[in-house]
Amino acid sequence: MKRIIKHALGMLSLTALLVACGDDDETPPPMMVDCATTGPSITLTPTASVCGEDDGQVAVAITGGNGNLTVTIDPTPTGINFDGATATFTDVQPGTYTVEVVDDENCTASGSVTVDFSAGNLSYANDIDPIIQAKCSIAGCHDGTQPDFSDFATFQTRAQDLGAGGVRERVKTGDMPRSGSLTTEELSNILCWIDEGALDN
Repeated sequence: MKRIIKHALGMLSLTALLVACGDDDETPPPMMVDCATTGPSITLTPTASVCGEDDGQVAVAITGGNGNLTVTIDPTPTGINFDGATATFTDVQPGTYTVEVVDDENCTASGSVTVDFSAGNLSYANDIDPIIQAKCSIAGCHDGTQPDFSDFATFQTRAQDLGAGGVRERVKTGDMPRSGSLTTEELSNILCWIDEGALDN
């Protein structure tokens, strides 16, 4: 019989399997299920999401289990998809998730997995510096009268400061740039480049 692997939105509220023993004259009770021996076990393998794309994956390798299987992930991000043939969640945003597998006998297996992000092909020279020169290193801002962001070392120091006064928090809250604004892509690129270490690449 072909095993069905499906995804149920949200987490399941499960109770332990109880087997009631009847009298000798009654129909024999069902066989006790040893979930520790026959229940499912899982191995979770994440794939990082490229910055701004929400294209991470969580592959769920399942062994054991009784009958058909239901797989859940929590939280369930908007836009996430589930491929039942390979038990793989796709289009996953960066974050930490709990995955649970339940079989037909209510035996369960669960685990946590973190989907990181990857900056992909982002580089300072090609993707970040043009933003800084156009929107930060301008007259009255970071053109030398204040911290000079046209100097990479100065900008890198401020970028690696993850406190409230650092570049990351100030662009995230909209405090920078002071004049104009960043597009969604520009903001995402700056944050990802910083989170990857603010490298001179």
